[in-house]
Amino acid sequence: MLIEDPLRNQKNLGIIAITLATRYAIEGNLPPDIAFAHSILYIQTLEQLDNVESVKRLSGDALRTFADRVKEYNAKKYSYAVTTCIKHINKNVYDGISLNELANHLEITPTYLSKLFKKEMGITLSEYIQRERVEEAKKLLTLTTYSLSDICAWLNFNDQSYFIRVFKKITSMTPRQYREKYTII
Repeated sequence: MLIEDPLRNQKNLGIIAITLATRYAIEGNLPPDIAFAHSILYIQTLEQLDNVESVKRLSGDALRTFADRVKEYNAKKYSYAVTTCIKHINKNVYDGISLNELANHLEITPTYLSKLFKKEMGITLSEYIQRERVEEAKKLLTLTTYSLSDICAWLNFNDQSYFIRVFKKITSMTPRQYREKYTII
């Protein structure tokens, strides 16, 4: 039996869709911790929305995000070292991540890891880390009202102007422009 509140109905449908997408993403090889982190963020944001259209937009965005992440994880098979790096970066996007730390974890030299990552991924390790942090920043900019300085600090960008340059290089717009164009709340 549906509740007579259209907004609550749409939120419930959105939560169901996000929950199912989370389950299928995990079955599609997306690491559970990443899938659940996306799920929690989307459901918490969904509960804050105050109109049906925003809930529909957010639900669609969540489903696309899950599909994209599963596709990324299954698109290409990389060496053990590169796969481990990708998983570590995605899992620890809010932490300081360095080439030396990753190389030590894998018990290989930083030079070898750097060359291997560039060869297999087509970009440097630091570029990949920046892209993943910008992807996370895009979510935070559109799904929350956190300040840019907070987002920078959480994602380990010690200099806000540097973060803005990196963000603009990757997205062709500033964080403020991105938030204004794509914000959901």
